[in-house]
Amino acid sequence: MMGRIAFPFLTLDQTTISPAPWVLLEDGVETPIADAWLPDWDPARDLRLRRLVTTDLDRAADQLSMAVDDGALELVVRIGTGIGNMPRRIIATSRLPLTRLEPTIVVDELVSGRSLSQRLLVDTLVLLRRPRDGSPLSPGRVGSKLWSDQLDLRLEGEEPRFPMEAVSFLSRFAGRPEAYAPWLLHWTPGNLHRDFGGSVRLYLNSDRADVTDRLLAGDRATTQVVLADVMTQIISASLRQSDFERIAVEADPCSIAGRAAHWIGLAFPDQDIAAVRSMIDLRPSTFHAGILAAADIVSLDHSA
Repeated sequence: MMGRIAFPFLTLDQTTISPAPWVLLEDGVETPIADAWLPDWDPARDLRLRRLVTTDLDRAADQLSMAVDDGALELVVRIGTGIGNMPRRIIATSRLPLTRLEPTIVVDELVSGRSLSQRLLVDTLVLLRRPRDGSPLSPGRVGSKLWSDQLDLRLEGEEPRFPMEAVSFLSRFAGRPEAYAPWLLHWTPGNLHRDFGGSVRLYLNSDRADVTDRLLAGDRATTQVVLADVMTQIISASLRQSDFERIAVEADPCSIAGRAAHWIGLAFPDQDIAAVRSMIDLRPSTFHAGILAAADIVSLDHSA
């Protein structure tokens, strides 16, 4: 929503642009979106979103102090995905001119589940398409934003997601030091652009039922310690690459680098990558404590 942002030109309010809430449409049934999480999501599930937006162009002309002809304003729906408050990737954009003959527009968007990563952001905007003469405060540039709102959905099950497998370490790693470890993270540092889910596997030692059973049951403390170890290994190995700053900016959120960058942002939100890298040597206790805190499943459930 526009909130308290002070624009350098006149804009529109809810008396002119009246949007209905977004709903999910599945098998012909509309389900209101009542939570910030999208439940039971998986990449094979495509999403169909629908809402009604009603506009009053006569009132718009009043509020903008300028003539508003049919098609002078347009409704733009922009769909993005990726971690963070800003979408890393725009996957669809729709443009619909606003007219007096059709004051209510049905916005219907089909989003491929396989194109989504971690969250779905849908921006609805009203932009100036054709400027007209007006007052000194009337918008005068094509594309001026006159109204907006945003739908922000987290995708359930995305934090974290990688394969886990319980095996007997005494059998699989007989005679090796890891035979007595409660868990082992199997991955090969190197190409950080590889898909995270397909390149990282966590083996749980079924001979250590005291640990494995608690982890599989979702015990908070056990999950925190195991996940912190996973995060520490991947973050540390990633930061050893001198060009990780560049890799992180370009990385797909589903890649190893993308996941490492996301975890760094969770654990050390006010510090850049270079500062976190130096922390490993200069303040290792702070480095490990920050990751351990970020690995708490309660923190992850509410992370932005």
